[in-house]
Amino acid sequence: MRKIKKHKKFTLNKIIPELKGFKIQSISESKIIRENLELTNRKNLTIIFLFIIILIIFNALGFITEYNSQNFNFRMYFFNNIYYILISLVFLIYFLIKPINYYNIKIDKHSINIKIYRIFIDLLTPKSHINLSSELLKHYYFYNRSFSFNKSLILTIKTNEEEIVKKNLNLSFLSKVDEQKIKRLLEKIIKQNNLK
Repeated sequence: MRKIKKHKKFTLNKIIPELKGFKIQSISESKIIRENLELTNRKNLTIIFLFIIILIIFNALGFITEYNSQNFNFRMYFFNNIYYILISLVFLIYFLIKPINYYNIKIDKHSINIKIYRIFIDLLTPKSHINLSSELLKHYYFYNRSFSFNKSLILTIKTNEEEIVKKNLNLSFLSKVDEQKIKRLLEKIIKQNNLK
């Protein structure tokens, strides 16, 4: 009986440290996962595109319906629907003139990879692309552009030649939540870099 009790006690003493080690490993792994950030504005751009398409279809159907009527008068149609037409034109011209960008952001403790594509012009090749080691980041800040849906992310980077370079990245429809996520991780990276 004593031998059995000793054997059980020995087995328990062996298992408990292993379980503790498993818990510590699980916590550290979850911490590493939280340090990885992937963001895109695909959802927001999809909503904008749908809004523009609905606006075009609505105006086109209204014009076709009036045009097919017997007493169609273009001048009368224009004055009767002037508010809809002007609002639609303002939105369409704004989105064509102002740069609307699709972004893909991947940041972790090792690297910063940001690709920005210009909508309506070129979706195949990035307008701006940075892919650098996190150790090169020295400073950052956000800048709100007036009369625009874009927010600029300015990164101050130290190159391999010991030069300080600023990179300006325009992020369209960046939410406050995503902005805070970027800030938290970049601040953590800068703090880590300053300790080295």
